[in-house]
Amino acid sequence: MGRSNAALARRADFLAVLADPDLLQLMLVACPDAVIVASPEGRIALYTGASEALFGFAPIEVLGRRAGLLFPDREGWRSLQHALERDGYVRTFELAARRKDGPNLIAAVSAARVANRFGERLGTVYYIRDHSAVREIEDALRRNNAQLSTLVARLDHLARHDPLTRLLNRAAAYEAAENVLLAFPVGEARLGVAIFDLDRFKAINDSYGHLAGDAVLEAFGTILRQQARHGDVIARFGGEEFVAFLPGAGLEEAARFAERIREAVQLRHIPVDDTLAIAVTVSAGVSAIPDCAENLEEAVRLADERLYEAKRGGRNRVVADSCQQRNAA
Repeated sequence: MGRSNAALARRADFLAVLADPDLLQLMLVACPDAVIVASPEGRIALYTGASEALFGFAPIEVLGRRAGLLFPDREGWRSLQHALERDGYVRTFELAARRKDGPNLIAAVSAARVANRFGERLGTVYYIRDHSAVREIEDALRRNNAQLSTLVARLDHLARHDPLTRLLNRAAAYEAAENVLLAFPVGEARLGVAIFDLDRFKAINDSYGHLAGDAVLEAFGTILRQQARHGDVIARFGGEEFVAFLPGAGLEEAARFAERIREAVQLRHIPVDDTLAIAVTVSAGVSAIPDCAENLEEAVRLADERLYEAKRGGRNRVVADSCQQRNAA
């Protein structure tokens, strides 16, 4: 009961403040936000000093005029009025506001309809803050975030790709291949693996220089990219060694892919400068899941062994022996 009486007393004190014009004026002057009160017809009936500081208009210039005069964004103003009619209030509604001597500002408007105890509308109270600086900060943050996202994406690309050939690097290729295998239903994974190594690449560097070697590497990367299907994973494993992971391909299909690459390299002379073009060849080893191996590590190891068989067999060839004998054992 004591708490109830205290609450009534506080309410009575508050109503007394509102009834005292001097105290009410003091509250309005002390309020840092612009405060405008509009009549039920929407005409400005009260315009505080903070409002004059914000908009630049003297009270005599706006009193009795429609509040929408201060908000040139007609569509935004209509939306605000529609929200007031629907809900009776709005919070931090952003729209353009007019300055008398200067560019428009971005205003954050909070407003509420005011009615007496009989439900008769007495008017609308608007609290307005300049959100231009806030918007500038938000825009700057968005720009910085966009730049940061671009930088992160670029760094991620650099971390995952070989800068010379623009193919995936070894770690990224393994990750992509594992993701391909995980996408297959359990027990149905099929992946061809072809590992390539440019023949006598050290001799190219020694004879023509490293710029010539880089040109050969770039050209081979381009050949791989041109021959690959959409969804194939091609990468530079390191040095002069490259790999192709071929989703859905069996051993024979992977071997045919490797052979097309070998033939394309053999037929092409790679220009180093206006007077020099180098003829190169490539060797390859091929395996496949599940034809030859049960997992990616085993498939890569087997393809690598076959690559060196191709090297020992005279280079410029593809080795993709049948695995039937190995599986039978």
